Amino acid sequence: MDYLFERVAYLKGLSEGLELDETTKEGKLLTKIVEALEDFADAIADLDEEVEDLAEFVEIIDEDLADLEDFIYEDDYEDDFDEFECPKCGTILYVDEDDFDEQGNLEVICPTCNEEYVITDDFGECDCDCDCDCDCDEEEDEE
Repeated sequence: MDYLFERVAYLKGLSEGLELDETTKEGKLLTKIVEALEDFADAIADLDEEVEDLAEFVEIIDEDLADLEDFIYEDDYEDDFDEFECPKCGTILYVDEDDFDEQGNLEVICPTCNEEYVITDDFGECDCDCDCDCDCDEEEDEE
């Protein structure tokens, strides 16, 4: 922005150095052109300041919105989705628990590398053969 002011100041000094006769049509024209350029430079400087202020304001709003989104959606997002990593490219996929079939399998295609693979989720089932789906009280009974 300073460069613009320097150029206008140079033109103004040049016109003054030429000792233009402002009573002639050409002198009036050149003087008014330099004055208009000064006005344009001032207006552009004002607009530049306003744009910087608006950019700062938008950044603040964006940060506040991100905080609000985290507050509102964080619990819901974590509760409803499981996170899996593509074995080929490492892209993180978020999968809704409702998409798995009865055996806990889901066929997916990675959106990044187009690799097709099966995700297996045990839905928190226990590792024993009781099929109780409950953190297994059967182990306590055996003891």
